[in-house]
Amino acid sequence: MRRLTTLLIVVAAVVAATLLFRTVQSRLSEAAFAFTVHPDVLAQLEASRADQRDLARLDPERRDLYRARFNELTTTVQRLTVLTHARERLLSRYNTILLVVFGASVFAVASLIAVRQARLQPRLARLRDALAALARGQTDLAVGVAGRDVVGRIAAMIEETSRVMAHDRRRLAALQNLSSWQEAARRHAHEMRTPLTGARLELARLRDLLEETAPERDEAMRQAAHGVEQELERLQRMATEFTSFARLPSPRLERVDVAAWLGEFVATYRSAWPGVDVRLGPTELAWAAIDREMLRQVLVNLCDNSARALAGRVGIIEFELGVVKDMVTVEVSDNGPGVDPAVRDRLFEPYATTRGFGEGMGLGLAISKKILLDHGGDLELADTSPSGATFRLTLPAAAQETP
Repeated sequence: MRRLTTLLIVVAAVVAATLLFRTVQSRLSEAAFAFTVHPDVLAQLEASRADQRDLARLDPERRDLYRARFNELTTTVQRLTVLTHARERLLSRYNTILLVVFGASVFAVASLIAVRQARLQPRLARLRDALAALARGQTDLAVGVAGRDVVGRIAAMIEETSRVMAHDRRRLAALQNLSSWQEAARRHAHEMRTPLTGARLELARLRDLLEETAPERDEAMRQAAHGVEQELERLQRMATEFTSFARLPSPRLERVDVAAWLGEFVATYRSAWPGVDVRLGPTELAWAAIDREMLRQVLVNLCDNSARALAGRVGIIEFELGVVKDMVTVEVSDNGPGVDPAVRDRLFEPYATTRGFGEGMGLGLAISKKILLDHGGDLELADTSPSGATFRLTLPAAAQETP
């Protein structure tokens, strides 16, 4: 149905253009031919011939010149006479040829437009489907329409929009998830502090009672009390970690030259982890609005995790700074064994850890992720393999500071 409509439009356009051209050109050509063979022109030529005859008679010395002009005028009059007799036929042929050429040109152009429209329809249909999918909330779309024309550029913009939406949704989901965990951590810390305080008081009272009733068992009592106290200390550390995670402050942003800041960090912590070489790799000029202390906490946490994973081998931790579009990226790479597949999918969730019992609660990466999200950026596992892991920090770029 669409093809038939397109064909009818093309035919109508060709017919209309041809008729218009025929009308205009007919008038122009008739005027041109009428001027060429106008009777006044022939009359003037005849008068000029008569003048040449008279001049030849009156001026015998230049007779040959006048005769030559007379012959030329005679030839011109003969040609115009022939043209006058053939005027209608020539005009008809001229108009016909011109009309055919014009009609063929219009038809060729219209055909090209029709072919282009026919090819454009499927691409537009894919654009429509992609926009409908985007409206339904689908992300990471592949429209499948290439090209540098308007349709191709629109398709590229739809794909870019879907990627941005997907990234923003992942960030929002991570924020919501971490906010839920923070609320849970706040509740846990609150519930743990009261019984911990009571347990410490009861332990102190128990010590006093045992010293009064059984002094001969003083050493055994001290050891038992010390063991209980250690467990309470461990519970206190857990409550403190809960509190730190639950009460993570908002970043205090300031514009910073990230390359210089990274250089300072590497210089400060170059020897912080024995057996690990902390180095600064390729950098670019990049400015970002960051909280120096909070991001330092993130880098220290990443380096500490890498140092633990590198235990027993010569380690390298390298920082690489780059700028991608309007985002600053900091990649932290090591040559460790990579991230355990068992925790890879929930790496940034609280309590996801491969450490042994009592060695940590797995809040470090969750806190780091929350800090980057609060900066308007993100923290991701960019790559992992048995030869190492790379974490990528992204931050919104800020305009370069002018002197």
